[in-house]
Amino acid sequence: MALVIAGRVVPMASDPAVAADASTSFRGRVWIGDDGMIAAVTRSRQAGPAGFEAAPVVDVGTSLVLPGLIDLHNHLAYNTLPLWSEPTQRAPFAHHDSWTTARSYAASVTWPAHAFVTAAPQELLAYAETKAIIGGTTSVQGSPPKNRPRDGWLVRNIEDETWGTRNRNLVYASTLTMTPTALAERANRMRAGSLFIYHCAEGQRGTRAAAEFRDAAAAGCLQQRFVAVHCNAVDPAVFAEWTERGAVVWSPLSNLWLYGATTDVPAARDAGVPVCLGSDWAPSGSKHVLGELKVARIVADHHGWALSDLELVQMVTANPGDVLARGWGRQTGRLQPYAAGDVTIIRAAGGADPFVTVVHATEHDVELVVVNGQPRYGTPTLMRRSGAQPVTDLTVAGRRRLLSLTRPEDPAQAWPWEEVLARLEQVRADPKREIELGQARLAAFSGPFDDPGAPLRLALDMPTGIAPVGGLPKDLTQILIPRWTASPMTRRSWPRWSVAAGTAVS
Repeated sequence: MALVIAGRVVPMASDPAVAADASTSFRGRVWIGDDGMIAAVTRSRQAGPAGFEAAPVVDVGTSLVLPGLIDLHNHLAYNTLPLWSEPTQRAPFAHHDSWTTARSYAASVTWPAHAFVTAAPQELLAYAETKAIIGGTTSVQGSPPKNRPRDGWLVRNIEDETWGTRNRNLVYASTLTMTPTALAERANRMRAGSLFIYHCAEGQRGTRAAAEFRDAAAAGCLQQRFVAVHCNAVDPAVFAEWTERGAVVWSPLSNLWLYGATTDVPAARDAGVPVCLGSDWAPSGSKHVLGELKVARIVADHHGWALSDLELVQMVTANPGDVLARGWGRQTGRLQPYAAGDVTIIRAAGGADPFVTVVHATEHDVELVVVNGQPRYGTPTLMRRSGAQPVTDLTVAGRRRLLSLTRPEDPAQAWPWEEVLARLEQVRADPKREIELGQARLAAFSGPFDDPGAPLRLALDMPTGIAPVGGLPKDLTQILIPRWTASPMTRRSWPRWSVAAGTAVS
């Protein structure tokens, strides 16, 4: 359906007909067509395009009308879990292969995540996508590997988004370190038009993790369609070798929580490499990129980096939108004609600096989230004005919100939020029973798993595989699932190196 949104537009546009520069904001309207794409962005009382006579007009007053936020690094399968810390660890971990062998890791992270993946895959994804969208996210990377792609119930799943085409290979991703041969094959796919998101050089500088970026370079991966996640182990001088620049994804909270060190953002930017933000995953990262913006602000200020609030907001809008466009063939992260109709509305007082407002905004301030022209989440008033339905009620930080979550088996029917939570609670109450039932359901299906009628089958992507590396305990009653509503951790149990860096936040 067509939709018109009026308010203080912050377009982040590259189209000079919309805005002269990224800092521009103005009272105006965003016109989204029936195809989910932006038809026009107009100022004040300027006339809009034809064909919108019957479209609802949602006036958000002085609130900010922004491109939908993009989270370019996540692992959704783990996002029901609280922050994790190894009690016996006395120093930062060296690299990404260090903490997976920590004494408490399997019981605190892998086993409970596997329980949800096996027993309640649909509810797990619904919960994780809801967690993203209440922070204004419209596109997220890191949906778990699955037996059939899906574009998401609420937000765009970056690896699965096909834009209605038959091409399922627009974006590749790898969380595992790849061989030189496999990297060379990915380099060829990038030359053919696909995007490649690669977790590499994650850890402290001087460790063996640094070789992963050099290996990617040697295999010919340093192209415009290459997205390097983390790179905190990279020697800053190496960024200058990336002449056909793609992007780096920065996840400061997770980096500092695990390693006590993070990406050299100024070095990447000085070399002309765009930087994007990713919230990573619940065991060591933020709830969503709206939260990660605050960590980025703290880290930049702590180190004395010259990063403005505008530049931070670009890291979750225009920067990832531009690099994704090279694989998707569609623009996101900017409000301009022919870009995707993904919009986030953030509450703001009249005259407030838009970028300071976004960086300091919380879930209280997210008033409406539109994906592909469809209102997906927001205040009851704005969701009703936009014609959203079917919808379910939920409470976010004590305030009522409406969510356009539909049943997987019947998109015309609302999926009550209480049902999603109740199913997750069933798994939490008896993981052994629910894992066994889930395994039995998969075993009972006799057809091919890529069949549309096959049960949804997910895998953990860290590391990938149907079963977790190291396996489950022989006695499944040992699996205990921590609650997601409140972390059992206190400030005293935060890693000392993250507190010392001034970056640990509640």
